Amino acid sequence: MSKNQELLVITAYGKDRPGLVKNITSILGQNNINIVDIEARIMRGLFIIFLIVDLSTGSISKEDLIKKYNELANIIDFVINIEPYREGRRKVEKELMFLTILGMDRPGIVFALSKLMAEYNANIESIKMISRGKLIVMEVLIDISDLKIDPIDFRKHLQDLWQELGVSGVFQKEDIYQKSKKLIVFDMDSTLIQAEVIDELAKVAGVGDRVKELTSKAMNGEIDYKKALKERVSLLKGLEEPVVEQLAEKITLTPGAEELIEILKILNYKIAIISGGFNIFTNTLKKKLGIDYTFSNKLVIENGILTGELEEPIIDAEEKGRIISWLATVENISKNEIVAVGDGATDRYMFNASGLGIGFNPKDVLKQFSDGVISDKNIFGLLYALGIPEKELKRLINSVNNKNHK
Repeated sequence: MSKNQELLVITAYGKDRPGLVKNITSILGQNNINIVDIEARIMRGLFIIFLIVDLSTGSISKEDLIKKYNELANIIDFVINIEPYREGRRKVEKELMFLTILGMDRPGIVFALSKLMAEYNANIESIKMISRGKLIVMEVLIDISDLKIDPIDFRKHLQDLWQELGVSGVFQKEDIYQKSKKLIVFDMDSTLIQAEVIDELAKVAGVGDRVKELTSKAMNGEIDYKKALKERVSLLKGLEEPVVEQLAEKITLTPGAEELIEILKILNYKIAIISGGFNIFTNTLKKKLGIDYTFSNKLVIENGILTGELEEPIIDAEEKGRIISWLATVENISKNEIVAVGDGATDRYMFNASGLGIGFNPKDVLKQFSDGVISDKNIFGLLYALGIPEKELKRLINSVNNKNHK
């Protein structure tokens, strides 16, 4: 603030209606008082405005200004306060992060979040509720430039809090949030579908327990994925191809996944599946959901019988990351225009190759690489994290649901 400035803070709120900004700023305009900063919004039918003004440019005293606003408050039935400006925390260089939080409403969510922020010295710049209904959705902008701990550790504490509160959350840099996304990449098993297909095949082959044990260890990062995959597939030797095809046709989608994909396609996102599962299943999903790209492992089949082998190259964790980089080149987009969604250890390279990595009911090993976590109960949280306006989202969700239930 320069020596000649005399800054005042004006706050006003009351029932919303047209013309309020004109009413509140007319006194300033008529008396040549300069507005230094201004912010206004509507919340549940209330209009709220916050102004910082410079009285030194004006042709009226502070006392007369207060008198005029008291008169205006009575006329428009508003609460209006004027007080001297007292400078608070102001930083030129900030490291802004954008949080999207959604879940079932319950008391204490904002308090718990703000307590964590205060503990680690993250400053809340803005917070607003963008949806309230079956789910609540909040957007929180924070500055972590004075954070007491490493940002990755801070993200882990946030994820632990979200789990404790039973909500989902996505944590992304403001510049990445503002960058429009063009490609959404999904894992298949336990993400778009509710099962691990190799486990389902193993049940049919009579080796379910052994394969399930290996799958669990691989997805939790306890054993080498490629080695475990080869061993599991070898146990499927002798299965007939028609049996595999029938199982693929009966595949159970995660509730809401079909509607989510449909909405993403309406919004012109390209969709890809990159899976360590098998092409018979990804091809089925490609046809059913209209997926643009699918990448998966191919079972070797001779005379209609599985040989227990896979064609090379095998899609493992590293290959998933390479495929995303290849897709970025093909689509002529940047890393920050890609979102990856997955659940297990093999998806970490997809996350590293994308601007935004979202864990879907993720295993603990994946959380450290995830920018956010959503659950099967909050699958549409992905759309909120993409910054789609709430009104448009509700319209699309209702439209798709109505069409699919006809």
